[in-house]
Amino acid sequence: MLVRVLLGCVCLLIMSCSSGPPPRQYLLEPVLDPVNESVPPVIDAVALAEVVVPAYASDQRIASRDERYQIKYDEKNKWADSPDEALTRVLANRLRYYLEASVIVEPWPRSYEPQVRIEVQFDKLLREATGGAEMSGQIRLISGDGKQMIDVRTFQFVRYANNLDPGAFYAAVAAGVNDISRMAAESLRKQTGFAN
Repeated sequence: MLVRVLLGCVCLLIMSCSSGPPPRQYLLEPVLDPVNESVPPVIDAVALAEVVVPAYASDQRIASRDERYQIKYDEKNKWADSPDEALTRVLANRLRYYLEASVIVEPWPRSYEPQVRIEVQFDKLLREATGGAEMSGQIRLISGDGKQMIDVRTFQFVRYANNLDPGAFYAAVAAGVNDISRMAAESLRKQTGFAN
């Protein structure tokens, strides 16, 4: 009987230690550039597909990798939204800024006739060793009717943070999304149908 009581106490002690405080959640906010010095392309309506992330990055926990290239998750810090939704929301915000156009996330109303459809797919989205973000992937610019590929741009960069606070990771991701938006706008600006 004494053994059962001791085992019960040990089990309760283990369970109480493992619960701990709830994980902190972080909201991805757009980078606010004070001045957009580039001339926006001539576009009124843009359709944005939901951003696609790798399976490991769709988890709400922050993903990074160890020295053996294995994915590890931060159990104490999480995205407040699902990563694909957060990235799509911030990307739409930045595209509105750089394109000075209406940007609607798919699905859009039947009466909406976009001139361009933008798709962004991440191949990599990881917290890197300094606390920043390592990102790579592809931007596809497609005609509004979906019949022509306008351009395909790849991106691969690391936004260093030099700060292991989880908030630094989200700031680095937001800066990376800003860069992706700028790349898409620049590509459209170079296309003859959208040049001023």
